[in-house]
Amino acid sequence: MEFGLFDHVDLRGGDPGRVFDDRIEFIAAADAASFKSYHVAEHHMTPLGMAPSPSVYLAAVARETSRIRIGPLVYLLPLYIPLRLIEEICMLDHLSNGRFELGVGRGVSKYEVGYYGVDVETSWELFHETLDILVAGLTNERLNHHGPNYDYTDAPMVLRPVQKPMPPVWYGVGGPAGQDFAARTGMNMVIIGPTSRIRDVAARCRQKWDEYRGHPDRLPGAPEEPVIAGVRNIVVAATDAEADRIARSAFAHWYGSLAKLWWDHGDQPTAAIITDFDVARGCGMMVAGSPDTVRAELAAQLDQCDINRIIAQMAFGDISHEDEMHSLELFATEIMPALRELGE
Repeated sequence: MEFGLFDHVDLRGGDPGRVFDDRIEFIAAADAASFKSYHVAEHHMTPLGMAPSPSVYLAAVARETSRIRIGPLVYLLPLYIPLRLIEEICMLDHLSNGRFELGVGRGVSKYEVGYYGVDVETSWELFHETLDILVAGLTNERLNHHGPNYDYTDAPMVLRPVQKPMPPVWYGVGGPAGQDFAARTGMNMVIIGPTSRIRDVAARCRQKWDEYRGHPDRLPGAPEEPVIAGVRNIVVAATDAEADRIARSAFAHWYGSLAKLWWDHGDQPTAAIITDFDVARGCGMMVAGSPDTVRAELAAQLDQCDINRIIAQMAFGDISHEDEMHSLELFATEIMPALRELGE
């Protein structure tokens, strides 16, 4: 059992510079505490995401850490010039000394990608073509590609990744089509939602992974076995009451940031996010309490779900820097060791 962190880098207090400083200190502490990975979301024109350029943000993170693996979850591929992104990926792999993890997706907010002139409903072709170009550019000394949106002839790939043949790739799995795609291509998989959903999706992903072994669509360097991770909002405090107080406020603030751009357009988010704190807590998406309470809740979830990594969102909403650092410390010292023993 391994442990990672997920982060929207959502705005609190109106000062993005302070958010960045606090986050980098938080990630450095996670690095020292032996968290396996740190994943940052990409969002645009919304207080949900103060890291709209994951590459810029992760370059800073790379230089302040030494062990934790880092990457976007995800790069919104339809928004990128593929050739430029190949070079950024290679830079980040070098800046992190081979710790870069490549998360890919096409975006779920029609408003965010719409500001870039992209139609989220018709962006699959652009996503798949961009991914094909990334793989070709990262694994060859010359890039040749002739497609409906991009054309490259004998482009020299002077800057190459540290990890050979290329960094590991991650995908957020939604419905069956996405699950099949990730399993067929050999990507690590991230699942959100109630514990029952993580249980069912993880089981299907493992089944499909075995069915697709040896498939020609497998990416270069795809692992023999995938990382299948469940994402959880987690707050740990000295007592259940204190954790509940912190988590309720943070959850409301975080959801307000998530929904703001949709609300500004008189709409509601389409992402599968539960809006009510108590419902999210009841189905396992939100875990808050003392170390004993959180440890027991996560152990019960792991007993149901065949996953091999918990990715915790611990810095979110209006949680103070002091509280998120305390939560991280308690999780690392009083919860992680016990859960690792369960997974042995």
